[in-house]
Amino acid sequence: MPFPKTKPLGISTPSLPLLNFVSISRLASTVCTVAFWILAAGAVLVPTAVLALKLFGTPVVTAGEGEDAIVIPLPWAYVLLVATAAFAYLGISALIFRLLARIVGTLRADDPFHPVNVRRLHQIGAAFASVMLGVWAGQFLVARFVRGAMPTPSLFDLITPSFAVVIVVVIAEIFAEGARLRREAELTI
Repeated sequence: MPFPKTKPLGISTPSLPLLNFVSISRLASTVCTVAFWILAAGAVLVPTAVLALKLFGTPVVTAGEGEDAIVIPLPWAYVLLVATAAFAYLGISALIFRLLARIVGTLRADDPFHPVNVRRLHQIGAAFASVMLGVWAGQFLVARFVRGAMPTPSLFDLITPSFAVVIVVVIAEIFAEGARLRREAELTI
């Protein structure tokens, strides 16, 4: 039995806007810019809130459960560690999105293989690597000094995030080759 057609039933399908290269790059640029500003604001507000909580409140660490729980005031060292880690993580993430927005800007200007994009991609790879190692080191320190907070991370936890760094570096080298080929083509004509 064939399916009924939608026109006689009075149902019409909505027409979707056509996505072309310009609208996708504009969307990517907007997303990167919005993410940058949210992360940049978070890089300032979250550490400020953590420090304000310690200054004007009494944050505590609870060890154990139920009646056997021990409540200890949070030491300044932990507060400063959390504030610094939050600032670094959010700040580096904001930097990554800022660099991506600039790369998309060159893409929108029909010049994606600009030599400066190679440097930007290497900076993104270095930022990914620093975030990856920073998170791993932070988890290691917390697991080591705050007993029972979390299991100690292993070196195998670095394998998957390392692929992101390798992929970005490979893409940077592809862009470098594209920039070199473009220069050669310009000199040939």
